Amino acid sequence: MEFTYEGVKAQLIEDILPFWLKQVDTTHGGFYGLVDENLIVDEKADKSGVLMSRYLWALSAAYPYVKDSEILNAARNVFDFIVNHMEDKEHEGIYWSVTYDGKPSVTQKHVYVQSFTIYALSEYYKISQDPESLSLAVRLFNLIEEKAYLSDENGYHEEFSKEWKSSPATLMGPKGTDEYFSTNTVLHLIEAYTNLYTVFADDQLLALIKRLLDNISQYIISPLGHCRTEFHRNWTALNENISYAHDIETAWLLYRTLEVINQTDETYYTHKINQIVESVVEEGLDKNGIIIDQLKEGKKTTTKQWWSLAESVIGFYDAFMRTSNKDYEEMAEKHWYFIQNYLLNPVELSEWYPHVDEDGKIVQDKSTNISDAWKGPYHTVRMYVEMIDRFSR
Repeated sequence: MEFTYEGVKAQLIEDILPFWLKQVDTTHGGFYGLVDENLIVDEKADKSGVLMSRYLWALSAAYPYVKDSEILNAARNVFDFIVNHMEDKEHEGIYWSVTYDGKPSVTQKHVYVQSFTIYALSEYYKISQDPESLSLAVRLFNLIEEKAYLSDENGYHEEFSKEWKSSPATLMGPKGTDEYFSTNTVLHLIEAYTNLYTVFADDQLLALIKRLLDNISQYIISPLGHCRTEFHRNWTALNENISYAHDIETAWLLYRTLEVINQTDETYYTHKINQIVESVVEEGLDKNGIIIDQLKEGKKTTTKQWWSLAESVIGFYDAFMRTSNKDYEEMAEKHWYFIQNYLLNPVELSEWYPHVDEDGKIVQDKSTNISDAWKGPYHTVRMYVEMIDRFSR
C-alpha cells in the first residue's frame, strides 16, 4: 500500500478496523481479551483495563474519518463495559483487569490505566457528547491528583491496592520497588490530560499540564536529548537505559500538547523536542534505518515491536511537518514500507504481527498474539488516523 492519504485510509478501512470490530464480545460486552497468531479467539481471557480503554480510544478516534454506525455502536459497547464492569463503584478508579464476563480479576489501581481511560473517555465524548463519559474522565483526573500526586517529590506514585493504598510495583516498572517514577506513566498521563483539555478547558487542568511539561523537560529529557526511563523519588535516574521508541513517541506527543495549549511558539520546549528526534536519528536507528526499540544494560535490542514502528511513522512525519526537513519525511516513509513488507499479517482482515527482528522475520521467543492485554488497536489505529489527518492538511 502506498504512503499516501488514499493508501493509508484504504488500509485502515479495508483491513485494520474490520479486524478489530470482529473482536466485539456480543455476549458479555466489551471486546475479547486475546486473539492468538492463528486468529483463534480466547473468549474466556481476562479483559484488561489497558486494552478496553485502548479499544474505546481507537474506535472514537477513527469514527470522524470512517463514519460507520458499526464503529459508533462498538465504541458504545466498550464504554458501557468499562462503566459497568471496570469501574470500582465502591473505591473509585478502574481495575487493572476483569474476567471475560466482567468480574474483578486483578483489582490493583494503576495510574497508567486511569490515564488511558481518561484519554479514551475524552475521545469518546467528542463523538458521542455523552455527559457520563466526560463526567467519569473528570472524576478520574481528580482521583489521580488526590491519591497519586506527591507534592514533596513533585511526581506521581503509580501503583495502589484496590482501596488506593500505596504499593510497590508489581504490574509495571521496576518490580518490587516502592519509591520510583517512570517516564512511561508520565508520558501517558500528559497525553491523557492534554486530550481531556480539548473537551474540558479547565484552568487547574491547564496548570497541571504545564507542570508535567516542566517535569519532562527538566528531569526526564537528558542533556543529550534522550528520555531517561526510570527514576528515584528525587528524580535521579535509576539506570542508563534508553527507549528510542518512547523517545520518538514523546517528541510528537509533546508537540501535540503544545498545540492544544497554544504554546507552539515556546522555543524552549520545541528545542527540546527537536533534540529528542535528532538523538534518535543519531543513535537509535539500525543498519536499515529502522528504529531500535531500546538500549538496555548497554546493549541495543534487535527486536522490532509493532508499536515502535507505528510511533516512528507519526514521529518522523511530525518532525518533517515542523522543520520541513525532507530527511524526516523519508524516514517516516521507510518505516511505513517496513510495516507493509514485514509486520502486516497477510491473512485477510488481520492486523500486525507484534514482533519481528531487524530483517523482518517473526520473533518466536516473544508474544506472537495479534491481540492481548497489551497489543490492541491503539498504536496501529492511531498511526492511520494521524497520517490521514496529516496528509489531509
